[in-house]
Amino acid sequence: MARFSLSNKALQDLSEIWDYTYDVWSENQADKYYKLLIGFCTQIAKKPEIGRNYKETSQNVLGLKAGEHIIFYLIIENREIEIVRVLHAKMDLGAKMSEL
Repeated sequence: MARFSLSNKALQDLSEIWDYTYDVWSENQADKYYKLLIGFCTQIAKKPEIGRNYKETSQNVLGLKAGEHIIFYLIIENREIEIVRVLHAKMDLGAKMSEL
């Protein structure tokens, strides 16, 4: 079965996304958006080739647009996926991805 894990940076990103959504909209919306992002992570694990390369990342890092964010990930082995960052599409992706 396909699996994914979250890096510490990705966990921090998800926490910050939840906090921001809670502050701006509501707890209910924060929970819905979090579940949406985790659902995309599950889809990536099931079909890793779904993502694409972004010019701001190295070639082995793929990304998939999910809502207003991009989920960046590595294919480790045996279809195991590591989610490395979850970044807003309007962020300076190059600068944020250099923090890996």
